[in-house]
Amino acid sequence: MHIAVNCWPSVSGNETFVSIEYEPSSLFDLRNVMISAPLPALREPPSVRQIDGEWRYDSRNSILEWSILLIDNSNRSGAMEFVVPPADSSSFFPISVWFSATSTYSELKVVNILPLKGGAPPKFSQRTQLVTENYQVV
Repeated sequence: MHIAVNCWPSVSGNETFVSIEYEPSSLFDLRNVMISAPLPALREPPSVRQIDGEWRYDSRNSILEWSILLIDNSNRSGAMEFVVPPADSSSFFPISVWFSATSTYSELKVVNILPLKGGAPPKFSQRTQLVTENYQVV
């Protein structure tokens, strides 16, 4: 697993306090991390009290998007806290997570290309990238 995401909604009076935290493994630096949490239908954007990174509220789909450009040794963990009107804790799930990395578990690399009909090996370049397809916290 590359990143652990935890979400703790807590209703207090006429508000729901929500804390979301991330903690990735130290194996990779993660790039373009997006943590997307569904919210109950709201009349106004959530009140974001604390965040490591940037946020955007998608009112059409009622989703709070938390973005972190780079997670490296300087920020191996982070949190976002926000407040919305009272809501059932299940309305904040599933949380979707997207990210990319320039390393993989296997660290497989192409070292040479050999033409089928002989001759000099052609010049080539390579780019290694790990990208999430579907990563959810339910």
